[in-house]
Amino acid sequence: MQKIIFTVFATLTLSLAAFAQDNGECTGGLCGTPEQSGGGCGCGCGCSILIAFTDQGDTYQYADDFDDDGIEDDFDNCPFAFNPTQADGDGDVRGDDCDNCPASANFDLADSDADAMGDACDDDADGDLIQNLGDNCILVPNPALEDLDTDGIGNACDINDDGDNCDDAIDNCPLRFEGQCDGARSIDAVCFPDQDRDNLEDVFDNCIAMPNADQGDGDADGTGDACDNDRDNDGLDNTMDNCANLPNAAQGDIDQDFLGDACDDRLCYVVTDSQSCLDPADPFAVHAGRPRAVETGDAVEMPVFANRFDTPVKYTWTVVEQPADGDYSIENPVGSVSFSGQSPQYRFENDKKAMFSARVPGDYVLELRGELVWPDADYPDAKANTSRVTVSVTGEALPSFACGAMPGSTAAAGVLFGLLAIVRRRRR
Repeated sequence: MQKIIFTVFATLTLSLAAFAQDNGECTGGLCGTPEQSGGGCGCGCGCSILIAFTDQGDTYQYADDFDDDGIEDDFDNCPFAFNPTQADGDGDVRGDDCDNCPASANFDLADSDADAMGDACDDDADGDLIQNLGDNCILVPNPALEDLDTDGIGNACDINDDGDNCDDAIDNCPLRFEGQCDGARSIDAVCFPDQDRDNLEDVFDNCIAMPNADQGDGDADGTGDACDNDRDNDGLDNTMDNCANLPNAAQGDIDQDFLGDACDDRLCYVVTDSQSCLDPADPFAVHAGRPRAVETGDAVEMPVFANRFDTPVKYTWTVVEQPADGDYSIENPVGSVSFSGQSPQYRFENDKKAMFSARVPGDYVLELRGELVWPDADYPDAKANTSRVTVSVTGEALPSFACGAMPGSTAAAGVLFGLLAIVRRRRR
């Protein structure tokens, strides 16, 4: 089942290639209706194509905003890190919150010693405990600072250690000035040292300073995987690559589980973290989404996530925990949803959204109960499923929803809203 879903989605994605980019649905600007900001460009701005984990903030609109910072991925300088201010102190088009050198321009984010500090601002870029200013091999570990030919380039990164105009790769004694470039191997052991002691002489070792007896080199670039910062040679540092061993410069991740499509063999929509996977191949399950926050008196949409697509789902939202003096309202707490597209988040009709609001601050725990309208063909005995989420309400306590209404009275709130509507009409 999940293979079929994946194939259909991949076909749809290819058909919209002219409008898509790596991290956003629209390439040149925002697209969609006022109610669905960031909708899919491919359908002429009259509809939306949802992807998992998008715009899951207070509004839950159908936008392409992975990190929920209010900046569409098309224009976000940190599409996977919450940074609404878009601060970029060094002007390298990488936001400070996802830049491994926020104070020094480093467009490639190179990090030779993989210490999460980019080479551009790392005083010891190769991590050999020798500061760059005194290191004769800044990007290759060489704590002994050996420099046989005293040319200022340490042996660890010098392609001609002995300075005899014969590169080490074809020098029959790379550490002895003899000028023998016939490629014949000398029997003299001193000619072929093994710095990392992996039983491979340095001249034949694709990782001189790091043991790697298997000499694995997945991208065949001459640098062994053990010391290659970009093992798949797709231009992305391993620490930033969601498929470090397979080329995927576009970083495609259809199900948004932080594992790139090129190396992901399981369709798993991640709603909140790596533990909350909605797999279409599993029995029916719902998810209440991320914990969220709202001010007293303001309303927040309560979404319905499920591991089925375009399959009618009946839902019920209830409050199971609240402050001692809690006062809340749920608009449309019971209903059904039918359309999700290729996303686990179902869409409400505009006038039937489940909305929660409270007039007393505190933490309210809401439970989502979901049930398929029709029996599941793959799991005919599947039961209703539940999920809980906490809504943190902040701000000053407000007057009760309705005079004499019990806390949590949805009906009372409805009466009040109805009266307000009548007053507005009369004023007109």
